[in-house]
Amino acid sequence: MTLQQLKYAVTVSECGTISAAAEKLFISQPSLTTATRDLEQELGITIFSRTNRGVIVSREGEEFLGYARQILSQTQLLQERFGARSEGELRFSVSSQHFNFTVLAFARLVRAYPGPRYSLCFRETTTYEVLSDVSQMRSEIGVLALNDGTRPYLQRLFQKLNLSFTELARVPAQLYLSVDHPLASRSSVTLADMAPYPCISFEQGDHNGQFFFEGLSAAAAQSPKNICVRERATEYQLIQSLHGYSPDVGIASLYRDQFVSVPLEPRQYHTIGYLLRRDLTPSRLTQDYIQSLRCACADIG
Repeated sequence: MTLQQLKYAVTVSECGTISAAAEKLFISQPSLTTATRDLEQELGITIFSRTNRGVIVSREGEEFLGYARQILSQTQLLQERFGARSEGELRFSVSSQHFNFTVLAFARLVRAYPGPRYSLCFRETTTYEVLSDVSQMRSEIGVLALNDGTRPYLQRLFQKLNLSFTELARVPAQLYLSVDHPLASRSSVTLADMAPYPCISFEQGDHNGQFFFEGLSAAAAQSPKNICVRERATEYQLIQSLHGYSPDVGIASLYRDQFVSVPLEPRQYHTIGYLLRRDLTPSRLTQDYIQSLRCACADIG
């Protein structure tokens, strides 16, 4: 078993098909197929089930790939610390709930590394996927928000997945409305005030329960009108078109000419923070991104 074989297997799982992975790795499809089959035979397990539409990762394969990502990540850390990384390719991945400030922090990080080559990834995804990505080493860091309703459950899940959560900011809950919303000029609102208007929130896939909700779970739970979306552009459009509102964090900080934030009463709070693997030392890029997050958090604070 070689590092190259581990990289091949991880790339196949990310791409979903042998052909797409071979193209990304710049090798022939037969060579990649042979390499993955040799790895499976050596280990005595089935990592991938082949179908007409691509590959499906087996249960054993999921466990194997988790370890493979850890090995590749540790190898990258060795290269960063002891190798000539200034001449190589920078690699870094972030997973985040749907926040504007995390994107701004990512952009600040990229601007600080104007090297000739880099391979970076920003995954804006569901709450569960943020946890899974960091736990399985698909991302070096994850960013999410807790509230009083989700905190106890998620903290137990952090422990189970070997993750640490570090607070970045504690911010009061606000609802985000379009500037022409009938209640946009109010100094504060209650959920009862918002009952005539649809609550626009992010769909959480297979984990759509209250413990994985982004923003304030109470807002969606108590609203008689709920619309779930997957894209932030869709969220923005529906807030404006339907006089809807969002209980999520940070819209108005970036689009002040289109949206306003109105404090929610009675007062509630979000705790925004980042997730890391407990057993891994953060890379230089991870540490720089954390600093960039702290700077970007000042805007929403």
